[in-house]
Amino acid sequence: MSADTAPGPVVRRAAPGDPAERGTTTVTDRVVAKVAQRAAAEVEGVCERSGRLGGLVGAAPGAAAVQVRRSGTSVTLRMVIAVRYPAPLRAVAREVRARVRTRVEAHTGLVVRHTDIEVGGLVPRGRAR
Repeated sequence: MSADTAPGPVVRRAAPGDPAERGTTTVTDRVVAKVAQRAAAEVEGVCERSGRLGGLVGAAPGAAAVQVRRSGTSVTLRMVIAVRYPAPLRAVAREVRARVRTRVEAHTGLVVRHTDIEVGGLVPRGRAR
Protein backbone atom coordinates (compact mmCIF):
# COMPACT_ATOMS: atom_id res chain seq x y z
CA MET A 1 0.00 0.00 0.00
CA SER A 2 1.28 3.37 -0.85
CA ALA A 3 -0.05 6.65 0.40
CA ASP A 4 -0.91 9.28 -2.13
CA THR A 5 1.44 12.17 -1.43
CA ALA A 6 0.24 14.46 -4.18
CA PRO A 7 -0.53 17.92 -2.89
CA GLY A 8 -4.17 18.88 -2.49
CA PRO A 9 -5.83 21.51 -4.60
CA VAL A 10 -4.40 24.99 -4.33
CA VAL A 11 -6.96 27.49 -3.13
CA ARG A 12 -6.25 31.08 -3.94
CA ARG A 13 -8.12 33.75 -2.12
CA ALA A 14 -8.54 37.14 -3.59
CA ALA A 15 -6.26 39.64 -1.93
CA PRO A 16 -8.16 42.05 0.26
CA GLY A 17 -8.90 45.25 -1.55
CA ASP A 18 -7.52 48.64 -0.85
CA PRO A 19 -8.06 49.42 2.86
CA ALA A 20 -10.13 52.45 1.87
CA GLU A 21 -12.53 50.11 0.06
CA ARG A 22 -13.05 47.75 3.01
CA GLY A 23 -15.20 50.14 5.01
CA THR A 24 -14.74 52.25 8.10
CA THR A 25 -14.77 51.66 11.81
CA THR A 26 -16.02 54.47 13.99
CA VAL A 27 -15.48 54.58 17.74
CA THR A 28 -17.91 56.99 19.37
CA ASP A 29 -16.97 59.42 22.12
CA ARG A 30 -19.26 57.48 24.45
CA VAL A 31 -17.19 54.34 23.92
CA VAL A 32 -13.94 56.27 24.47
CA ALA A 33 -15.42 57.60 27.73
CA LYS A 34 -16.44 54.09 28.85
CA VAL A 35 -12.95 52.71 28.16
CA ALA A 36 -11.43 55.60 30.13
CA GLN A 37 -13.91 55.11 32.96
CA ARG A 38 -13.14 51.40 33.26
CA ALA A 39 -9.40 52.05 33.12
CA ALA A 40 -9.70 54.57 35.96
CA ALA A 41 -11.63 52.00 38.02
CA GLU A 42 -8.61 49.65 37.82
CA VAL A 43 -6.42 52.10 39.73
CA GLU A 44 -6.06 51.55 43.46
CA GLY A 45 -7.50 54.48 45.40
CA VAL A 46 -10.14 55.41 42.82
CA CYS A 47 -13.65 54.69 44.04
CA GLU A 48 -17.21 54.82 42.77
CA ARG A 49 -18.76 58.21 42.35
CA SER A 50 -22.44 58.91 42.09
CA GLY A 51 -24.28 60.65 39.25
CA ARG A 52 -22.92 64.19 39.10
CA LEU A 53 -19.36 65.04 40.07
CA GLY A 54 -17.39 68.15 39.19
CA GLY A 55 -20.03 69.47 36.81
CA LEU A 56 -19.76 66.48 34.45
CA VAL A 57 -22.69 64.17 34.15
CA GLY A 58 -21.82 60.51 33.65
CA ALA A 59 -24.25 58.14 31.96
CA ALA A 60 -24.23 56.06 35.13
CA PRO A 61 -22.34 55.93 38.39
CA GLY A 62 -18.80 54.69 37.90
CA ALA A 63 -15.20 55.45 38.70
CA ALA A 64 -15.01 58.67 36.70
CA ALA A 65 -17.02 61.24 34.82
CA VAL A 66 -15.37 61.68 31.43
CA GLN A 67 -15.59 64.37 28.76
CA VAL A 68 -14.05 63.59 25.36
CA ARG A 69 -12.86 66.13 22.78
CA ARG A 70 -11.80 64.66 19.47
CA SER A 71 -9.53 66.03 16.78
CA GLY A 72 -9.15 63.59 13.90
CA THR A 73 -7.56 60.44 15.30
CA SER A 74 -6.63 61.95 18.65
CA VAL A 75 -8.59 62.78 21.78
CA THR A 76 -8.26 65.04 24.78
CA LEU A 77 -9.93 63.84 27.95
CA ARG A 78 -11.24 65.62 31.02
CA MET A 79 -11.93 63.30 33.92
CA VAL A 80 -13.38 63.84 37.36
CA ILE A 81 -12.64 61.10 39.88
CA ALA A 82 -13.38 60.33 43.50
CA VAL A 83 -10.44 59.09 45.57
CA ARG A 84 -10.48 57.07 48.75
CA TYR A 85 -8.90 59.00 51.64
CA PRO A 86 -5.98 59.00 52.54
CA ALA A 87 -4.62 57.91 49.14
CA PRO A 88 -1.92 60.24 47.71
CA LEU A 89 -3.94 62.33 45.25
CA ARG A 90 -1.16 63.23 42.80
CA ALA A 91 0.07 59.63 42.62
CA VAL A 92 -3.46 58.33 42.02
CA ALA A 93 -4.05 60.95 39.31
CA ARG A 94 -0.71 60.11 37.66
CA GLU A 95 -1.59 56.38 37.61
CA VAL A 96 -5.09 57.09 36.27
CA ARG A 97 -3.61 59.22 33.49
CA ALA A 98 -1.14 56.49 32.48
CA ARG A 99 -3.68 53.66 32.68
CA VAL A 100 -6.30 55.59 30.73
CA ARG A 101 -3.84 56.47 27.96
CA THR A 102 -2.71 52.86 27.62
CA ARG A 103 -6.23 51.42 27.57
CA VAL A 104 -7.83 54.02 25.30
CA GLU A 105 -5.02 53.81 22.75
CA ALA A 106 -4.96 49.99 22.81
CA HIS A 107 -8.73 49.52 22.57
CA THR A 108 -9.72 52.34 20.23
CA GLY A 109 -6.67 53.09 18.10
CA LEU A 110 -7.03 56.78 18.98
CA VAL A 111 -4.11 58.77 20.35
CA VAL A 112 -4.64 60.37 23.76
CA ARG A 113 -3.00 63.78 23.50
CA HIS A 114 -3.86 65.14 26.93
CA THR A 115 -5.79 64.06 30.03
CA ASP A 116 -6.90 66.55 32.66
CA ILE A 117 -7.87 64.96 35.96
CA GLU A 118 -9.88 66.68 38.64
CA VAL A 119 -10.26 65.05 42.04
CA GLY A 120 -13.87 65.99 42.67
CA GLY A 121 -14.50 63.86 45.72
CA LEU A 122 -12.75 62.32 48.68
CA VAL A 123 -14.30 59.22 50.24
CA PRO A 124 -13.28 58.10 53.73
CA ARG A 125 -11.91 54.57 53.94
CA GLY A 126 -14.57 51.98 54.75
CA ARG A 127 -17.42 54.11 53.47
CA ALA A 128 -19.32 53.04 50.37
CA ARG A 129 -20.25 55.67 47.87
